[in-house]
This record gives sequence, C-alpha cells and structure tokens, in this order.
Amino acid sequence: MKTKNWLTMGTSVVLAASLLAGCGSNGSNGNNGGNTAGDTNGAANNGGSANEGAANGGGTKELSGKLVIWTFFDQVKDMADQFHAKNPGVTVDVKMFPGDQYQTKLLTALQSGRDVPDIFDLERGYIGKFIDSKFLTDLTAMGGDDLVKDYIPYVQELGRSSDNKLRAISDHSSPGGFWYQKDIAAKYLGTDDPDKISDMVSSWDKIVELGKKVAADSGGKEHLIQNAGDLFDIEAYNTQPWVKDGKLNIDPKWQTVYDTQQKIRQNNVDAKLPFMSAGWGNALNDGSVVLTSMPAWAGFMIDNKDDKAKGKYGVAKTPEGFYVGGTYRGIYDKSDNKELAYEFIKYIAGTEWQQHNLEKTGNMPGSGKVYEANVDTYKSAFFGDQNILKPYYESVKQMPAIKADKYGEDILSKWRKAAGDGITNNKSYDDVVKDFKKEVKNTFPELKLD
Repeated sequence: MKTKNWLTMGTSVVLAASLLAGCGSNGSNGNNGGNTAGDTNGAANNGGSANEGAANGGGTKELSGKLVIWTFFDQVKDMADQFHAKNPGVTVDVKMFPGDQYQTKLLTALQSGRDVPDIFDLERGYIGKFIDSKFLTDLTAMGGDDLVKDYIPYVQELGRSSDNKLRAISDHSSPGGFWYQKDIAAKYLGTDDPDKISDMVSSWDKIVELGKKVAADSGGKEHLIQNAGDLFDIEAYNTQPWVKDGKLNIDPKWQTVYDTQQKIRQNNVDAKLPFMSAGWGNALNDGSVVLTSMPAWAGFMIDNKDDKAKGKYGVAKTPEGFYVGGTYRGIYDKSDNKELAYEFIKYIAGTEWQQHNLEKTGNMPGSGKVYEANVDTYKSAFFGDQNILKPYYESVKQMPAIKADKYGEDILSKWRKAAGDGITNNKSYDDVVKDFKKEVKNTFPELKLD
C-alpha cells in the first residue's frame, strides 16, 4: 500500500516515522491517536451482533455493536468510515501507535490478555511471527476461504498458518515495477513504450548489456538502475524459504543473483545510490537514473508540485515479478465480537472496498477479480494514458505462493547485509556465505547449518 514500511526490506530507517503510524489499545489505556467511525454513544458498547447473510460486510441485514481495531496504518480510518457508512449501527474504533512501537505493544497486549483489540494488523515483515500463534482466529472455520478464492495467490498464502488455515486477510497486493521518466527513457533507450522497455529488461543479462550501453552513451553520467541491491527487492520472494525442516536453506539461486550484482557493479550499470538516501530520491525525480524499482503504492515519493509529474512516468515489468510490504488483518481468538469482526474482514476482502481503495489511493487490489475489472481502464495521473494495472497484474499473479514463517524476514535481512557488504568490498560468494552463516548461527542457534 502507499504507506507501507520498507524497513521490512532491511533498509534505512529514514521513512520510519512517515510510513508507519502505529496502534492503540482496546480500553482506557489506549487513547493514543484513536479514530472512531460512528457515534460512540448508544450502540457503542463492547459486544454486538452480526446477522447471518450480511453480504460483503453488511448492508443487507442490520449489524450493531462496537469493534476496536489496532493498526499502524492511517488508511484503516477510511476502511472504518466506509464500513460504518454501510452499517450505521456499528461503531469502529481505530487505534494507532507509531510503527516502531506497534509490534511490541501488540505482543504485550496479546500475551497479557488485557485491552486486546477485536481486530489487529500485521505487517509483512513480522506476520510470520504471529501466524501460527494461538492469538489468531481460524478464519477458515468461519468461511474465510471463500472470501479469498479469487485472490492473488501470494496474497492469500501469506495469511495462512503452517496447517493451511486462513488466519489473516489483506485487502491489497503490493506489486512493483521499473518506473521511468518518459523523456529520459526515450533519450537513452530509444523508446518510452512500456511494452518495449519491458522486453528490453526481461532478463538480468539484458539489463547488464543495456546498462553498459547507457553508461557509455552518457559518458558515465547516466545509469540504468539505482543500485545493484535492487535485485534483493526483486528476487526476495522468488526464492525458496530460508528454513526447511529446522535447517538453514540457501537457495542456489542466490549465487546467480550475487554474480549478477557483481556484474552490475563492475560494469557501471548502477548509480551506487544507497536505498532511500537523498541521492536515491533525487534520481527518481531528476531522471539521472533511467529505471527505479518501485512498489505501486510509492507514488508519494514523486515530486508533484504544481502537477509537474502528471503524465511524466511510465512503468515497465521487471525480469521477475516482485512485491514490497503488505498489511494483513486478523481477529483476536478470544474476542467477544468474532462474528461482527468477521463482517468487517468480509467487507475489506470484497470488491466494493477494494474498488474504492484503488480509485482513492491507487493501492492495488488483493482480488484478481478487481484487477480484471480495471486492467484495461484504470489510469493514474503520473502515468498518463498507460494502463498500469497491466504490468502489475501480469507480474504479481505469477509470484510464488509461499507461507510466512518466524525466520524468513530476519534471515533475509541478514543475507542483504552480508551480500551488500560483499558487493561493496568485492568479496567472493563463498566468503559472503561464510559471513552470513555466522550471523544466522549467532541469532538462531537452534537451526542446523551445513
């Protein structure tokens, strides 16, 4: 989504304050940043009723009661408002805390069993630490599988526990692509057509050769991509899980990725700009780098003062599909309002909310049906007449459907650090693996290593 946390990708803390908001609590101790949709009097008592058959989050039968939601994401307020508009008898109290506090506050509340919300958000970076816990309601038992039957496969799978029960649902997907300024692409690539550019960069070998040409033609002043580290984002979820049967698993593909990163660095293909640094942001806006790998929700990074960015950009597919971030919602297993909470989950999983969210914020849907309904018509101001859902949908629906676990994100972060250091200092792959294994062993001594 537009304001998800890139910190889960093991990067700079620069955006921590602006990307994440946080959570609150269900009770007298949780008034930090609360937002309530609906009158807090009358039917706002804890507890409520959800009549069967309230399709797509209510509206066909009257719902009443109060829900408390914890989140780090300010757009949940709009969800609450939209749900309340359909169900005026339901009050939705949205509590927020800064994102860097959210996970700790949530875990503390869950472990103590006090002031726990009915619904709580989980970010991609740590959903694996919660998905198999006793705190999440089995949504499969409530009919949740039917809600996600048309979902993008990877989005659905991340909400499933190791026993394949649905425990959390997202209302969106977070696909990425190569963003480019059309005039810069036309100058250095000979075209600004997204399909042609997608073909020109459809493999990493093509990217290396094209990058060498851009550097040569510009006298070294222009680079094709921002950083060799872009491959981390693109390949992060196109590889095997890091842990299998209690043993560290290093997908052989990571050696190919590392070799490619070395070629990119050695051939002046990348601008060597640290992710989210000032130079990185400047290059995105001034065109000193041709292609920037970006998630669809990151339009807030574009300088659009006086509408100067309207129609300025295009988006092309990357060699493999990728996504960045993701926010999921689960129901507290001991909530007294499970049925009403499920109606809220049902609503955000439905086409009505996801269509509204796409049109209002540009956040890509989780439902394949919503993609298909908009793929030939949806436009975004920055991208002019391009049907931007097309490259995103083609890429994201092919993403591997892999479950989250408690190790994956932390180990991925350690690999980024080790491999990034290796690229900077021109280390061999074997030396990178050695450094990486040492870090993993120190943090997760219970894992078996070769």
